[in-house]
Amino acid sequence: NSEEKDAQKDDNAGGKGKPEEVTYWYPHGGATDKAAIEKAIKLFNEQNPEIKVVGEFVGGSGSGSGITDKLTTSISGGNPPDVVLFDRFMVGQWASEGLFEDMTDMAQSEGVTADQFYDFAWEEASYDGKVYAMPFDTDTRLLFYNKQMFKDAGLDPEKPPKTIEELDKDAEKLTVKEGNRYKVLGFIPWMNQGWLYTWGWSFGGQFQDATSGKITANDPKVVEALEWMTTYAKKYDIEAITNFSTAAGGDVNPFAAKMVAMTISGPWEIAGFKETAPDLDYGVTYIPTPSGSDFKSWAGGWCHVIPKGAKHKEAAMKFAKFMATGEGAKIYGEDTGHFMSMKELNDQFTWAKEDPKYKLFIEMFPNSYCRPAISKGQLLWDELATATDNALHGKGTPKELLDKVTDKVNKELGK
Repeated sequence: NSEEKDAQKDDNAGGKGKPEEVTYWYPHGGATDKAAIEKAIKLFNEQNPEIKVVGEFVGGSGSGSGITDKLTTSISGGNPPDVVLFDRFMVGQWASEGLFEDMTDMAQSEGVTADQFYDFAWEEASYDGKVYAMPFDTDTRLLFYNKQMFKDAGLDPEKPPKTIEELDKDAEKLTVKEGNRYKVLGFIPWMNQGWLYTWGWSFGGQFQDATSGKITANDPKVVEALEWMTTYAKKYDIEAITNFSTAAGGDVNPFAAKMVAMTISGPWEIAGFKETAPDLDYGVTYIPTPSGSDFKSWAGGWCHVIPKGAKHKEAAMKFAKFMATGEGAKIYGEDTGHFMSMKELNDQFTWAKEDPKYKLFIEMFPNSYCRPAISKGQLLWDELATATDNALHGKGTPKELLDKVTDKVNKELGK
């Protein structure tokens, strides 16, 4: 009842009574992540004695699937946590199903605005013109290339490829074959973070019509990107590539192991390579485009949401803001080596200043896209992955396959 709530608020404001307890779920279980989150919670609680955030690690895989099942159950049971760390890419889908609280008015009263964040992060945090999440960390993708291997192949290590044509030529020069087996692959477009999104945008395509909101997976430029990817499957033989990848094994990073000379990946690799491959001589550069200019990338990341039916929305919003734009964001970024969605933070982090390789990632954020913020985001992801796989194995032309994806997803969106 609202009178009781008001009385409790007065109590808290007057320093009497118990602080308002906010339950916070997060699925990041790595030691560094966990420590940074707990440190942020502790500081928030010290600064806001009327609120007590209680953090709870809720296990799950990297995709957060462990947390999603538990979260669905808690929302439908009417007893959800107050605030949750959630994969931003899935916000549109959950918001469309009425599973999250609309944060638009709270964001406005707390002074959180779109211009504080990179465009893609705010776009992913919104659905149907309303705000459902506070953007948290982020990443983007670039081309990593092995400088020593460039030298060995007679290529200039300070001149990585800018055009698709240069990429193809360099890939050929960097490939080493012994008999019918590969010892080194110069480049494989679909390895690591080389998704169809990566290449579709680099080729100048779009996956969604900005006006109608309809999916355009069969945009001629996206089709062109997939056609180009299939040239590698033919030229280097998809079976031989698959055998090579399998031989590399799940735990080996093929780029760190010098089995591939170039790969598409994200900023998380830099800290990883310092530990696992400290002698690796490599650089990062733009993802090549047909023209050798107008470079694009795409970004992902996490956010904080308030589940439908949360009991302490205002207090949860206060904490979500602290993690998005306040000390929480600074602590997490500095301590974990993750970039943040808040624009002004990234070039202030000590680790970002220390390694010049990070500079280009920061430069690319304003030119990065997010996956379409739609109610069927996961379906689109899965269908694009399947279409790519089928095209690479010669099961249908890129155009036919992407027409099918477009029709299927738009039909589902229309329901």
